[in-house]
Amino acid sequence: LARLESRPRSDLLARAIVLALREEQLPVNNHALRAAGFSVLKAPDIPSVLIELGFLSSPRDLARLRDEEGRARIAAALRAALTAWRDADAARAGLVRQ
Repeated sequence: LARLESRPRSDLLARAIVLALREEQLPVNNHALRAAGFSVLKAPDIPSVLIELGFLSSPRDLARLRDEEGRARIAAALRAALTAWRDADAARAGLVRQ
């Protein structure tokens, strides 16, 4: 039953992250929202997402991950996404069945 609540929250968190990355004009895969059966994503009581920021085998991705400014932009986007999601999640909390 707990998963019935955390799954939609995880989906909204993932959407907030993709939106924030796009707003920061960071590269985002065309099919950015995907699902996987990883055990770390199956926590029944907390929303969870997996964020893939690039591939170390890609010279362009590796350069962005090594660049201090690039990492700062990624961090700013993630912070903005988490803040927006937290505020929206708190606003919806009263609508969730207990």
